[in-house]
Amino acid sequence: MQKVQLSDALTDFNLHQAWSKVYENQGCAGVDRQTLEAFAEQLHKNLETLRDEVNYETYRPQPLFRIDLDKPGGGTRPLSIPTVRDRVLQTAVTRVIEPLFEAEFEDCSFAYRKGRGVDQALDRIQLLQRQGYQWVVDADIQCFFDSIDHTLLMTQIGKLVTDTGILGLIQQWLCAAVVDGERRFVLSKGVAQGSPIGPLLSNLYLHHLDEALLDKNLCLIRFADDFLILCKSQDHAEQALELTDSLLSQLRLKLNTRKTQIVHFNQGFRFLGVQFIRSLAFKTEADEPNVLALPEPVEAPKPAPAAEPLSVMQSAFLQANINAADFLVREQPQDTLEPIDEQDLPFDHEPLLRTLYLLQHGQVLGKESERLIVRQEQKIVREIPAIKVDQIMVYGNAQITTQAMQFCLQERIPIYLLSGQGHYYGVIDSFNTEPVLLQREQFLRANDDAFCLNLATAMVQGKIANSRLMLQRQARRHSSDILHKAVAVLKNTLIQLDRASSLDELRGYEGSAAKIYFQALAVTVDNSWGFSRRVRQPPTDGINAMLSYGYTLLFYNVYSLLRSRGLNPQVGFLHALRQGHPALASDMMEEFRSIVVDAVVWKLILNQQLSSDDFSYPKTAGEGCFLKPHARKVFIKALEEKLNSAICHPNTGTNLDYRRCMEYQVQHLSAVIRGIEPSYQAMVLR
Repeated sequence: MQKVQLSDALTDFNLHQAWSKVYENQGCAGVDRQTLEAFAEQLHKNLETLRDEVNYETYRPQPLFRIDLDKPGGGTRPLSIPTVRDRVLQTAVTRVIEPLFEAEFEDCSFAYRKGRGVDQALDRIQLLQRQGYQWVVDADIQCFFDSIDHTLLMTQIGKLVTDTGILGLIQQWLCAAVVDGERRFVLSKGVAQGSPIGPLLSNLYLHHLDEALLDKNLCLIRFADDFLILCKSQDHAEQALELTDSLLSQLRLKLNTRKTQIVHFNQGFRFLGVQFIRSLAFKTEADEPNVLALPEPVEAPKPAPAAEPLSVMQSAFLQANINAADFLVREQPQDTLEPIDEQDLPFDHEPLLRTLYLLQHGQVLGKESERLIVRQEQKIVREIPAIKVDQIMVYGNAQITTQAMQFCLQERIPIYLLSGQGHYYGVIDSFNTEPVLLQREQFLRANDDAFCLNLATAMVQGKIANSRLMLQRQARRHSSDILHKAVAVLKNTLIQLDRASSLDELRGYEGSAAKIYFQALAVTVDNSWGFSRRVRQPPTDGINAMLSYGYTLLFYNVYSLLRSRGLNPQVGFLHALRQGHPALASDMMEEFRSIVVDAVVWKLILNQQLSSDDFSYPKTAGEGCFLKPHARKVFIKALEEKLNSAICHPNTGTNLDYRRCMEYQVQHLSAVIRGIEPSYQAMVLR
């Protein structure tokens, strides 16, 4: 049996798909009065908060909002509406457990299932009638949704879902409080009509009925709690009804005797809004079948018109004043980043870690209302809605006002301070919501020598394997014995890594492999670059300058992802712990160095987008080589394009951009630290 974990429901992709489904269904606000539009205004932050609450077991569902929905045929149906955030989480969980449930469900069930519905159920009825099934048990369950026994339901769920986190969430949703006007009560039984997970759970609860009736070779057509059993004789129909009554008693349910009957097609009956009589079937004005859909808001705001039809996620972004393809304003094209290529990404894909770069000397970042304002010489050169920014990088003597800084601290937007050449000074970041339980596990693991060695070995294997891939790609373009020999040496090094008995020995293998790697890459570039080996502090040539600059930017991105996922960037497993060095950020970036930064550097070189003339070279001994201002913009643009480009993650088979791949690896590391997953697997491209 396939297993699912809570972490599967909390991935970026799944949460955004869940949000898209919730938005598509529309529906009114819950007890907190938060509308879909209000949730969308800070979508990224709201989803992050929701995930953190679940991960650290502080999530509690808010009470359900009871309303009465008018039935088409008269009367009302009570609905209990979760808040938007709870609907998103329920939908996210439903998405990952639904395949397990669907694998068990029978073909006789037609409600709330993809590819099935009223039309398929009606076709099945008419087919059976033509085959001679003329007697019908027309059955209805009394107060079905309100009568579902929680203990029996959880037992059935537990046979398919073993993850305690998912089971705990479902239990909380089943026992949620309900607010009905001034009355407040807790559900002791039943599944709330109006909850996204309700349809799936209701189908599962009646799965026992489906199986038992089919085992007796009875022809069942069920749509939620309304169902027919078609028979060839009245005696068989009466026996089927008796068996049904017994089976429902086992489920602590009762037949609605007022709506249950045994009838012949010649007498006629009504089912799913269709009147059947003899061989005829025609629609009536009767009640529609029971549904668990959410009601539309009384005054649902309409999205702004567009020339092309908008996807659900695009509509949500439009109402939130967000453009998913380009989170940076384009008043200065030379400073901004191109939108990502979404050809192979989910339709609701949005960039991760939307970065604001302040590259010009004298720029001042301030805040007015809900917008960040960039000024140059007292003139506004850019305005960015604050919700569009996840991190800020301030270069040289660009400045940031106190108001903007306070806002960033409140919203947990890190501000990185760098010199004009990209030298890292520090980060302004908020530490007001530290997940201490996870970090306690991290600190304990960091003191476990065997754990550190195993984890560090996996990280170094990832780095060397991806470096070897980079050399193999270059070898296809350059006929060089040096490249081929280096590929062979790195392959042998990978084999030897498991022999390392200490971190120092492992670092020795890593350093040796890096030396061979860069010496081999040197043969692929023109001598005018002056590149022969990796020189870090300070870089002595243009290629080393780009490598250092790119690794610095990669480092900041990893640092932000670690902080957002609750890990302490200072405490690592491969790099030595020392004052002022975020060792874990250095650890996590290793497997991405060659496939992200090195790939960008060599692309810029081979495509002649930058030349050796685009750098400032040292005038005196001890000075470094740095990118000129215009070259920094070209490099940042190319790196952002790389980070936002699509790739199939080799460990999951999911199409993600590189930043989300890094985020996945951070989440994977967190699961390894907590003991949820047995060992760390680096992301190694093939």
